[in-house]
Amino acid sequence: MSRLVLIPALLALLALFVAGCGQGAADEWKAADGIVIVLTTPLQSVPFPTRTATPTPSPTPTATPLQVCSPNPDPAPPSVLQVEEPKPQQKVGVPFHVRGWGSSEDFGRAGVAIAVVDTQQQVLQVLEVPPQPRAYRVAPLGLAVTEFTYPFAADVSLSDLREPTPICLWVYLETTPDGKPKGVLQVPVLVSP
Repeated sequence: MSRLVLIPALLALLALFVAGCGQGAADEWKAADGIVIVLTTPLQSVPFPTRTATPTPSPTPTATPLQVCSPNPDPAPPSVLQVEEPKPQQKVGVPFHVRGWGSSEDFGRAGVAIAVVDTQQQVLQVLEVPPQPRAYRVAPLGLAVTEFTYPFAADVSLSDLREPTPICLWVYLETTPDGKPKGVLQVPVLVSP
């Protein structure tokens, strides 16, 4: 008796399998005892919903090139210092994030300095930024990687801004004995309050 129950169940499973392999419309299968099984399958498969990744917004460039940075007194080569954020000519809010990498013996001990310079070449503020851990981080292309290569990052906040203001960021690793920056990267940005 159990074989009689098992045979129709197996036939029904076989019919479902055959119906699933069909191209759509109605598939018909007739059992030996005269029972007719009709399965209807959709003509096209329904895709599973998937979440679409949200793209990272591109930096907003300013409409006209900013002419806020003076000639660089001592440019740093890309093998020694790189600023990854913000990009030159980018429009940023307050506060904004500055991050990058440095590759130098002095960098491993002291970090970097970030100076905010206005259009009159007046220094608004200077941040002393210590190096961050470099574990599980990948240095950018072109940077000379040594045992003293480290990333840096800081948030810069400017007060008393009433309108979009162009500034020049000076990022450097060291200064001369009389306090002048050496190995400077300049990044012009437009800061909006």
